[in-house]
Parts: sequence; structure tokens; C-alpha cells
Amino acid sequence: MAKLRNTLLIGASALMLPLAALAASPAADLDRDGQVTRAEFMAASDARFAQADTNFDGQLTTDERRALREAMKTTRALERHNRMDTDGDGAVSEAEMLAARDAREAKRDGKREERRARMTERFDTDGDGTVSDAEREAAKAERKAKRDARRAERGDADKPRGQKRGKRGARMDTNGDGLISAAEYRSGAEALFVRMDANGDGVLTQGEGKRRKRGKKRRG
Repeated sequence: MAKLRNTLLIGASALMLPLAALAASPAADLDRDGQVTRAEFMAASDARFAQADTNFDGQLTTDERRALREAMKTTRALERHNRMDTDGDGAVSEAEMLAARDAREAKRDGKREERRARMTERFDTDGDGTVSDAEREAAKAERKAKRDARRAERGDADKPRGQKRGKRGARMDTNGDGLISAAEYRSGAEALFVRMDANGDGVLTQGEGKRRKRGKKRRG
């Protein structure tokens, strides 16, 4: 396979990362302890708003939000390329692509085993080394209780399901003026942190809060 050349050009604005990726962002982990606290998450959010607000008027327009999304796409594409380009020659060979695929699969399998081990350790109340149907139901009830608590904190517990989600920009624009102020952006970031903090401990660890992709088949 011919080598894929990297032709991506990015400016300073492309260094902005999406809110949902902050748990894995070294820039957000200010004290480099491997986790992102609420304070660190909000500091990174404020910095990103300042970078996106290119006309310095304290509000994000539709164009500024669109530019932010495009910059994030470019950044993620470049990061993926750099991770695969292990020899640093600016190109990704077939061998590097296959190695990256194998590494992803190994990482995914490892995480799956870790989740199973954690679940067994946490919910195997009778200590027989397995999680019974009753124990699984108890685990399910506990997760539901935590979800309900997070929804109540966000204030959308009584909303019809179809109204709970939507475009993030629309959710942040609470006064409906088509602009997102710094206060609205910060409020949205705080709500997102609560949503991502799955175990409610006030910190985000690597991968915590990432949404699972539905309908994606595993490669054979």
C-alpha cells in the first residue's frame, strides 16, 4: 500500500480539544496526576472559549462554533496520524496502519477484561467468582439510580426523552438568541462534567464518560 502523506496544516485554533475528550487530554490535566478534576476541566473549558471567541466580544457566533468544530476535526485527524506514524517520517506505512489496528484491538480487549473483573469484584456479593442474575440486576439498579441522580442534577429528569438531547449549541443557548455567552458555555461545560463523571467522584480518569458507538461491527 502506498504511504499516506500528511498534508494537514493547522493553526493555533486547531489546538482546541472537544469537551468530551478532556478526560484524555494532557493539557487539561494540569498537575499531571493522570486524572482531570472539575476545576481543571472548567479551566480548560474557559481557555477553549477564549480561543474560539475570535472577535473577543464574549459570545460565540454560529461561524465561530463552526470554526471550532472544524479545528477539532483537524486536530483529531492529525493526532491519529501522529500516533500511527511511529517512525516519525511524516507518512503512515501499511505496516504502521496494521500495527495501529492490532494495538487498538488489544487495548479494547484489555479494557473489556478489566470491566469484567471490576464488575465481578464489585457485584459478586456471595464471593463465588461469578456475577449471578440477581447480582447483575442489583448492579443494573445501582447504575440506574446514579443516572437518575445525574439527570436530576442537570435538571432534565422530568423532560420527555426526545427533549433531553439535541445539538449541544442549542442546549447551551439557553436564552435562544443564537449566541453562546461565556456564562452559557461554562454552564454547559459544568453539566457535561457531571454527565461524564460516571462514578460521581469529582474527577475524570482516562476514557471515563466516553459514549459507546452503536452499530459498529467489530472487524474479524
